[in-house]
Amino acid sequence: MKNSAEKVNEENYQPQFVTQAFKVMMGRAEKSLDHVEDPPSSLSNGLESEIDLMTLVQLPATRLKQTVKFYVEVLELTLSYPGRPIESNVFVQTFPRMGPSLHILETPDSEFRHLHGTLNGNLEEYLAFYAKSLVHLHERLLQAGAEIVTEPSNGYMSFCDPEGHLIGAYERTDSGINDRFESNITGFHHVQMYVADLVRTAAFFERSLGFERVISDEDAIYMAVNGGEENQPMIRLVHTRDQENLQPMYWILDGRPKHALELHSKNIGVLKERVLENGGVVKEDLEFTGCGGYLKFYTPDGHYIWVNQDRRYCGY
Repeated sequence: MKNSAEKVNEENYQPQFVTQAFKVMMGRAEKSLDHVEDPPSSLSNGLESEIDLMTLVQLPATRLKQTVKFYVEVLELTLSYPGRPIESNVFVQTFPRMGPSLHILETPDSEFRHLHGTLNGNLEEYLAFYAKSLVHLHERLLQAGAEIVTEPSNGYMSFCDPEGHLIGAYERTDSGINDRFESNITGFHHVQMYVADLVRTAAFFERSLGFERVISDEDAIYMAVNGGEENQPMIRLVHTRDQENLQPMYWILDGRPKHALELHSKNIGVLKERVLENGGVVKEDLEFTGCGGYLKFYTPDGHYIWVNQDRRYCGY
């Protein structure tokens, strides 16, 4: 591997601006990243508002360096910015990168929570990867002393990372895409979202965000980005009967909600209206900075999601 993996509720709500981590990732000078007023052209730039790709999947970590070491040395992902010190947050990715990055953020014990959940008494992962070889992955996990939750069978296995996050892995048999990666992990298979009403939530993703249904059964619906980008994860909507205790797709960091999933749209002004029209909740104004615009909203089930509009579509 060229970039060697061996280098290593309402009362909590406060408006949240773009994280310093993302500003660093965009490589912009700090002076140009100050919050600016919404440019009028950004609200109706004439472009489509549907989600065209996922940009980030995020995880909290209480032991950042140990957790990053696991994702790099055991799972063989690579550091997105190997020259940056491991402080407060780290981006890791497949090699070469194709699809979203994984963003791991240091979180105090008092604010840490697992994003996986329980369904019918069984633990189910929040996120799942694709892997070229589950045999290879299984061997590395055993060598590292990781907890194997589900032994490899029928192209699937699951395990826990050092933080106790339950992670799934699906063996990818498509050589046409496998051969394009040096890393054994070849992307995200899905992220999981617990919902009270499958039909209602699927309709929200279709009507407001432009997702499409790809797989449906009695207990789950897989939703896919309909933007043409390669290697995009799905969102697996899972029906839970425990509607009083829906497990939200976010956690609290420094007293503010921290999104676990970030998407992309070329037109967040129109997207905001579609989200509101279809039952979503927006508690924060659109935010525009030197690295683009941000829409932050809650789904009808209370899951907190950010949508980025890249600066090239912002009209300034």
